[in-house]
Amino acid sequence: MTNEIQMLETLKSDFLGMQFKVEMKKYHLSGIAEGLETVETMNFVDWEDACDWAGKVTMSTKVPYVILEMRNLVTNEVAEF
Repeated sequence: MTNEIQMLETLKSDFLGMQFKVEMKKYHLSGIAEGLETVETMNFVDWEDACDWAGKVTMSTKVPYVILEMRNLVTNEVAEF
């Protein structure tokens, strides 16, 4: 799974121009990681795009995790969800 995630992030960054990187803290609601917090980085178009995505993911009942917080790696701004 990790290789697929790395390949997707490379595609987003190198071919789609999504070079704005954020760090996010996720809380897993189900599955093998249920109850755990993980920290990951992900590429987006900009900070607004990242916050929009995180809000939608957190509100969705179909996603097995919620975003607790996200950090802008350029300005260190933090958004909590």
